[in-house]
Amino acid sequence: MSLTTQVFGVPEPGWYWVYYIVNNIQELVTALTQDHPVVLMFWADWNEPSKVMVQPYRDMAKAKKNEAVFCRLDFDKFKDVVEKFRVKALPTFVLIKEGEEQHRVVGTKVEELNTTIKNNI
Repeated sequence: MSLTTQVFGVPEPGWYWVYYIVNNIQELVTALTQDHPVVLMFWADWNEPSKVMVQPYRDMAKAKKNEAVFCRLDFDKFKDVVEKFRVKALPTFVLIKEGEEQHRVVGTKVEELNTTIKNNI
């Protein structure tokens, strides 16, 4: 089963598929069990702040395309995952390294998200 890849074509050797729209729980498990950091974006298409952050998130994915995988999860579709990660507001970004949550950014804080990713990946 493969993830739905957005934004990029086939990666160069040593680079990851870096921007996924997760469609089911197995795809999320696949992303989280890789040997590289994962940045999750919990969002909803009805949430304006989520929409505002889509492009900056894609830009960050491009900038870090050889260092991490970026996954976008629909808040309404993944209620169990939302509960597991204690998502209370949208958008919420969770940085996971070695299977553990390392950092979290909530809201339209582009600079804080960029700094968190830059300093921790």
